[in-house]
Amino acid sequence: ITDTGIGMNEEQIGKLFQAFSQVDSSSKRKFGGTGLGLCISKRLTEAMGGKIEVHSTLGKGSTFSVTIDPGALDGIPMIQNAQEALIVRSPTTNTTSAIPDEIKFSGRILLAEDGPDNQRFIAFVLKKAGAEVTLAENGQIAYDEAMAAVAQGRPFDVILMDMQMPVLDGYEATRQLREQGYSGPIIALTAHAMATDRQKCIDAGCDDFANKPIDRQKLLSTVAQWTATQQTPQPA
Repeated sequence: ITDTGIGMNEEQIGKLFQAFSQVDSSSKRKFGGTGLGLCISKRLTEAMGGKIEVHSTLGKGSTFSVTIDPGALDGIPMIQNAQEALIVRSPTTNTTSAIPDEIKFSGRILLAEDGPDNQRFIAFVLKKAGAEVTLAENGQIAYDEAMAAVAQGRPFDVILMDMQMPVLDGYEATRQLREQGYSGPIIALTAHAMATDRQKCIDAGCDDFANKPIDRQKLLSTVAQWTATQQTPQPA
């Protein structure tokens, strides 16, 4: 796989395959991610008896090469077009499987998430439950949207804050919001499931957290709980 991106120097290449490591680890880095993809790729490759190598030139791009021994290929059909690899599955005929009760709620949700796939999935789930969703693709935009909503007198009922984002990560965006007196619920979205990682979210100012990959029912249950607290009339 070859790209014509920003490239890397030797020091940066040395960090590539370390778990939870980013070449640029600052809170204002340009690119998101958790630092697990290449680590997992390396372990999978080695588990198959292969190796993964990278050659890169700073400012010009990188080339990643994976080499494995697939074993004997006698009688194995080779494809000439990627479309030939697609498998068409017949629709499931199981109509008796239990469908969980749908969780419904209303409210304005700010979804701070840089991944397009996660944006589409989470927004779809929230809108289907009845929420109004505003997207922010990085922490800086999330901060600006949240403060603007407060200034307009229409604060978000809940902020879903991905903690690994470019420009400004979720930790720093949450800290800055709290420093400005923002008091609304902020739920961290994080792929880090360790207790220390969860505590880091709480220490940054988050009220709760939801793990990635997203469990639809758990996410909706958590969001419904916090939207309810915002919409319950408070005694004078």
